[in-house]
Amino acid sequence: MAQKKAGEVEAFLSRRDTSFPVVLLYGPDAGLVSERAAKIAELSGVDAADPFSAVTLQADEVEKDVGRLFDEARTLSLFGGRRFVRVRGAGSGSGKNLASAVAALGDDPPRDATIVVEGGDMKKGAPLRLAAEKGRAAMALPCYPDEARALDGMIDAELKIAALSISKEAREALRERLGADRLASRGEVQKLCLYCHGKGAIEIADIEAIVGDVSVDTVDETIDAAATGEVKKLPELIERLTAAGTQGFLLQQGLLRHFQSLQLMRQSVEKGGQSVSRVAESRHPHFRRKAALETALGLWPLSELSTVLARIEADILQSRKESALAHTIVQATLLGVAVEAARLRARR
Repeated sequence: MAQKKAGEVEAFLSRRDTSFPVVLLYGPDAGLVSERAAKIAELSGVDAADPFSAVTLQADEVEKDVGRLFDEARTLSLFGGRRFVRVRGAGSGSGKNLASAVAALGDDPPRDATIVVEGGDMKKGAPLRLAAEKGRAAMALPCYPDEARALDGMIDAELKIAALSISKEAREALRERLGADRLASRGEVQKLCLYCHGKGAIEIADIEAIVGDVSVDTVDETIDAAATGEVKKLPELIERLTAAGTQGFLLQQGLLRHFQSLQLMRQSVEKGGQSVSRVAESRHPHFRRKAALETALGLWPLSELSTVLARIEADILQSRKESALAHTIVQATLLGVAVEAARLRARR
């Protein structure tokens, strides 16, 4: 069976291996799933931002039209080279069409294409996980929250790139502020390294100055305000983050991960028949975010989530192409999402 244990995944992703062109990434840490998908794209040699070589699909779209996945996987790249097909929002429910497609592609892999499916936490025996584990050319990779060794490895990698060192005490202080989500954690370490550029060593004072409550709690509060339609709150929250030096990509990635999680949870509500409160509680949210999570989960239907995810991804791409307008694009994305959420609230 083609699968790796959680502790073996980093080693597997440290080298280019095209013998498994169909990969399922699953687990409760959406940031880690997304980061590893980006790593696989990098290993494949495909520019994930190139629309002629890479495409992103939503799992619920594939369920409705599974032929789209086969078409994208079998299509030749316009300028030659490999193609990268990314499927997001796969749940642990039935997903029969997606599971059957992964099984078929795993047994008869497309030529010069890499297919990555991003899913949530999946129990042993889930159809999609079984399909990836049994496929001749498929691989199932579990993604679980950072443990101490993995977190230290990520910190060391970023410090090496920035040519910085850190004391044992400062490392402990940094660890206390990281670990809930891989992408968010890496973003905070990168921000810290930028702050300490030229110093040679990171001190506790640096961590307290740049990796604090504003960089975590206010980002979460801003994302929750957008997702629940609190339009009037957003300008002040965005201004606070801007004044604190928070980079726009952290907001964009946080917003993207939040709506990917909402999509997975909403599948349990609409397709699994579970209540909003029960599904929200199963995610064990921080008590400060619990009410907002339940509100957002109750507001956004699957059909609307697919649309808003497509918009967020398009805005992220646009902000990378037009870096001078990145701040304006991030603001417009947050406000646009909030306005749509407010419209959904008004219809209830």
